Amino acid sequence: MKTPKAGLTLLIMFSALVGFFVKPVSAQWLRDKIKGAIQARVDKKALEQEVASAFYEIEHAGRRRTYYLYLPSKWDKTSALPVVFLFHGGGGGARGALYYYELEKKAEDAGFMLVAPNGTGEGEHVLLTWNVAFGFGYAQKNNVDDVGFVNALLDELAGKYPIDSKRIYATGLSNGAIFCHFLAAAPGNRFAAIAPVVGTAGGKDEGEKDWRRPPEPQVPVSVCIVQGLIDEHVPIEGGLQKESLGAPKEMWSASQTIDLWVSANDCDKTPITSVDNKMNTTIHYYKNGRNNTEVIAYVIHDMGHAWPGSTRVPRAGSDKPSHTFPGNDIIWEFFRTHPRP
Repeated sequence: MKTPKAGLTLLIMFSALVGFFVKPVSAQWLRDKIKGAIQARVDKKALEQEVASAFYEIEHAGRRRTYYLYLPSKWDKTSALPVVFLFHGGGGGARGALYYYELEKKAEDAGFMLVAPNGTGEGEHVLLTWNVAFGFGYAQKNNVDDVGFVNALLDELAGKYPIDSKRIYATGLSNGAIFCHFLAAAPGNRFAAIAPVVGTAGGKDEGEKDWRRPPEPQVPVSVCIVQGLIDEHVPIEGGLQKESLGAPKEMWSASQTIDLWVSANDCDKTPITSVDNKMNTTIHYYKNGRNNTEVIAYVIHDMGHAWPGSTRVPRAGSDKPSHTFPGNDIIWEFFRTHPRP
């Protein structure tokens, strides 16, 4: 018969052995549980942002992909609709983009379909990214086919609604703005015009030899570029980011990005430059491109990394939007006047 002391010794030895084999698994399990709880919390927080758009999902390349869709209430259900895609910034999500950039109101007033897709990540509604070759996050790491997803989504929407194929447009902020350049330059592009906000078209890791940039555009695309003169995330002069979510990247300058599209569209090389004191903005206008395309760049003097004209700031410490530059009005007017021929 075992004495209580011997039994206690065996129990301690058994517990030590279990701890030896189980501890690494338990630690990983705990890390996963904590990570999952954090993701669930930020996703839940994102859902508190009130939007008018409806939430949908489709499958593409074996992944569940999601998007928000807004249809203007005055649409007669038969007329062909212009379409504006809105791409959120890196680390954000579609719902937040709709809430903070406030484009739903413009879609209602102007009568266009607004589509806000989600990038990919380990969450569902936030901490998502777009694959732009020199970016960061899940989409980059997993080489997600975001261009293919957007084309599949366009096909899905065209099968359900009378979309005006000559008036399909894209805008976005930061990582979403960079994605606009890659999307419009991709083979088989269907976008008539893009309006990237505080983005760039080329970049690379610090010290990397070759730039990562979109392919040579195959069809002319009108481009409305909006930059903040004091942006430290995407410096207007290019070079290494002064502020970044991850390891800082080297960025193309605004001039290099403009040159990409001026050359691709065969616009006049010398811009018409003016200053709008009311908007506190310098405007560079390149006209006479092929198929009536144009490139226009707005440089907002007092803005950093933000969506101009927005009345909402995503979080404490974020750059403040310009209140003198009506971003949504400017972007929609550019889209409205630049259909595909």
